[in-house]
Amino acid sequence: MIVKFVKKIGNNINLIDTSFYVGLFIKAINALIEFVGGFLMITLNHEWLNRLIRLLAIPELREDPNDFVMNSIIKLGQNLSIGSQHSIAIYMLLHGTTKIIVIWLLWKKKMWAYLPAMAIFGLFITYEIYSYKNIHSGIMLFTIIIDVAIVALIILEYIRLKTEKKRG
Repeated sequence: MIVKFVKKIGNNINLIDTSFYVGLFIKAINALIEFVGGFLMITLNHEWLNRLIRLLAIPELREDPNDFVMNSIIKLGQNLSIGSQHSIAIYMLLHGTTKIIVIWLLWKKKMWAYLPAMAIFGLFITYEIYSYKNIHSGIMLFTIIIDVAIVALIILEYIRLKTEKKRG
């Protein structure tokens, strides 16, 4: 997949096309991380999940004991109820799986998938904005900005492909 990605960029210097595939690649990595995280959250019991969080956070906290992100993640794990853990896990699994499927269809240039992809990412953005209003997370704001950029690139790529199809 990476070889095809590099060839695609090398063969087509079109900025929108290149940005589209770079964006899809980044979103695919994000979707896989979400899926794996959701899988871990649903399969690990609460104690094991907190151990995993500490295992990942402690090396970072040794370097910087005031690391805001790592301290926040540890607090989140400690304050997370079992019900919340399972709800978040299901959300992450569904969100990650949906993004993987949508990204795969767009990568394969399935024209019928572009409009549903715009709608799906639009729903994600709507939910992210709702969440941002409640938690005011910088990470959520960054996610919203990235998703809006991805939707814009999907629209531009869709227009480009439709124009190419009319010409050719």
